[in-house]
Amino acid sequence: MKNKPYPLYSLPQITDLKDMVRYRTTESSDEIAFSFMAGTEKIARRTFQEFSDDVNCFGTYLFNKGYHNAHIAIIGKNSYEWLIAFLAIVNGGNVAVPIDKNLPSDKVCQLLTQTDCCAAVVSKKGAGLIENTNDIEAFSTLDFSDYIAEGRKLIENNDREFIDYEIQPEKMAAIFFTSGTTGDSKGVMLSHKNMASDINAACKNFVLEGNTVSVLPFHHTFGLITAIFKVYNYGFATHLNSSLKNLQSELRELKPQTLFVVPLFVQTFYKSILSTARKKGKEKLIIRASKISGTLLNVGVDLRNMLFQSVLSAFGGNLEYIICGGAALDAKYVKALRSFGINILNGYGITECSPVVSVNRNHYWRDGSVGQVLEGCSVKITDDGEILVKGDNVMLGYYNDETATKAVLNDGWYSTGDIGHIDEDGFLYITGRKKNLIILSNGENVSPEEIEEQILRDDAVCEAIVYEDKGSLSVQIFPNEEFTGNQEYFETLIKNYNKVQPQYKHIQRVLLKDEEFEKNSTKKILRFKITENNHM
Repeated sequence: MKNKPYPLYSLPQITDLKDMVRYRTTESSDEIAFSFMAGTEKIARRTFQEFSDDVNCFGTYLFNKGYHNAHIAIIGKNSYEWLIAFLAIVNGGNVAVPIDKNLPSDKVCQLLTQTDCCAAVVSKKGAGLIENTNDIEAFSTLDFSDYIAEGRKLIENNDREFIDYEIQPEKMAAIFFTSGTTGDSKGVMLSHKNMASDINAACKNFVLEGNTVSVLPFHHTFGLITAIFKVYNYGFATHLNSSLKNLQSELRELKPQTLFVVPLFVQTFYKSILSTARKKGKEKLIIRASKISGTLLNVGVDLRNMLFQSVLSAFGGNLEYIICGGAALDAKYVKALRSFGINILNGYGITECSPVVSVNRNHYWRDGSVGQVLEGCSVKITDDGEILVKGDNVMLGYYNDETATKAVLNDGWYSTGDIGHIDEDGFLYITGRKKNLIILSNGENVSPEEIEEQILRDDAVCEAIVYEDKGSLSVQIFPNEEFTGNQEYFETLIKNYNKVQPQYKHIQRVLLKDEEFEKNSTKKILRFKITENNHM
């Protein structure tokens, strides 16, 4: 791996999502676009042409039902029908509103009202969430074959209204909800131009060279725009994971070249490596990073080769890249998996930026960074360290919330609320959240994320949150299983941490949790819950 600057990748530029579907159908008509489980063991596959046809049929069906400039929700598990629904909605000038199926019914109904939805595409579970809403017409994913058949008949009778509909790139096309780590969710308005520009630019930073398996929820922009549409734009196949419990078997079956995940998946993979090593007679796998790559020490040649094969086979045997985003990831995981031939490329994205702002490249990266800023996307750092973003990928604003929009958009610059810096080579680093800064009584500002990153380097720590309690710093730790209840170990860990830190960063109290922290649907810890309940 050369790890040095090189030109951006080249790919035809799309103007909107309808253009993306049209171009890929022309170029890759008979190649597989998606696969998914149809029953317990059978894998169904759909070509780019078949997918395009299904989108056109369902879009035509919606048009015939009178849906024009309408807001239509999508509530359900990841599925082939989910993807048909999204593109059929937005490619006909309607507005798609993806909603988390795991929300309670009252919250779902609130979001439907908040975004002025008049209809919803729902899975079986999603249907149950809206059964008390009389003014919402439901289209079940279980009946999609019927909808598509009706749409096909209309097209055969020369109904081309949907197919010939011309996209207005700057018009609102979708409303995605922020992940809500502060307890509230705002509706982010994205246009075709927002999403297409981000797809174009991200595909220039990272080149895809093989198929993927999708594991992230589609109702978030990382799971949909990055992990689905960018793969689609490159003309490769995506397998839609049926459930996390089947992920391991589907990885072995589908043998992906790249995965798009959040840090929790990487941490789980890493723990699996350690567990394998311990089962083979090693009490601990010690990992040290050189300046160039990670090297395994204190591991015999036979054990190292066994681990290498075990790790690769667990991912199907062909995995080369993991694109990781959504939260911070300690560089130790990157270096460890790289020693097995899997390169983790961290990126930085936010719903309001469609979502990718930066990503490490195939052959040019900096461990600990979130990569280089995308072409056409500008980033600047304020005097207090906040990251501002400007570009065609920046949202139109928050739906029906002018006050919240004005609070974060100023002359086209979006205030991310993240704190960071850019190095001399143009790599962006995230060091924390502005709202999470702890201001101590002596006036010192402390970024809890920076401290947590150091604590998490110890393999005994599964999760950690640092917070202010009565004027000093405390930490709550959820240990790995074999260290559960071992207060003495963690007291010693924090004592050793304090020895090398300035006084104002000293942690005075260590609390152990017997269950993991509460998280949102993107697996980010709900930090506000910690501050509300920091006395255990």
